[in-house]
Amino acid sequence: MAQKYKNPGRYRLDFIKENTFNRIWSLRMTRTRVALVSAIVILGGAALLWVVMAYTPLRQLLPPSLSGELRGQYLETAMRLDSLEQKAKLGEAYIANIVAIMNDDLPEDSAMALAAAQVMLSDSLLAATEAERRFVRQYEEDARFNLSVLTPIAAEGMVFSAPVGATVEVSDLPPGNKGLRLSSEKSAAVTAVYRGSVLGVYTRPDGTSALTVQHPNDFVSIYDGLGEVFVDKGTKVVAGQRIGHTPAGKAATFELWHKGNELAPRDYISF
Repeated sequence: MAQKYKNPGRYRLDFIKENTFNRIWSLRMTRTRVALVSAIVILGGAALLWVVMAYTPLRQLLPPSLSGELRGQYLETAMRLDSLEQKAKLGEAYIANIVAIMNDDLPEDSAMALAAAQVMLSDSLLAATEAERRFVRQYEEDARFNLSVLTPIAAEGMVFSAPVGATVEVSDLPPGNKGLRLSSEKSAAVTAVYRGSVLGVYTRPDGTSALTVQHPNDFVSIYDGLGEVFVDKGTKVVAGQRIGHTPAGKAATFELWHKGNELAPRDYISF
């Protein structure tokens, strides 16, 4: 126990045996020495903690020190936990439905309620405008292509975009060719249909240019008859990036290939 002398500013720390009350060890210090010893203990503890966190595996517990691989494992684990939570909620809802069926405690038929709601919503004093109908048609067309399960695109989660805008006339090439003809009176922009890397850029004898782009999952797009090209071999491109333009008054062509087989672009892209 610590005892304070009558002389202010001086302290004594005594270690006493409980059964005999004999003093085993005594330490006398001034107030300045107490503050100094306390500061040394605090600094020593901080230094020891720093050494442990800097030179031992415990430093991996600090967020800034996480390696890329370990951070990726944490993210993957978090996503798996989130998926398990969703599965658990689905299981609970399934069990709740079974219990409701067994107890004959079913809610109102949701299908009938939805049909009634649709009838009420369709009763309107305002007819749809041409712009609304055009938007609905465009949305249905995009959804039809984006959700297609007839090609490897859907299996791999790839969605191609159109290589030209609406001002360019798109027509089929003569029989025997699956590519498309891109025609416009004025020069029009040509964009990449998906992310990838430019395999090569070529110049035709007639002065036009052609380029090929390698996409993921062994897809290759070919743009031929361009008036000018804005990328070089090896350039990384993204979907919608402008890579060239069509020549004024002339037609360019577009082809899509997969593992050496020519594809019909209209089966994969909504024009």
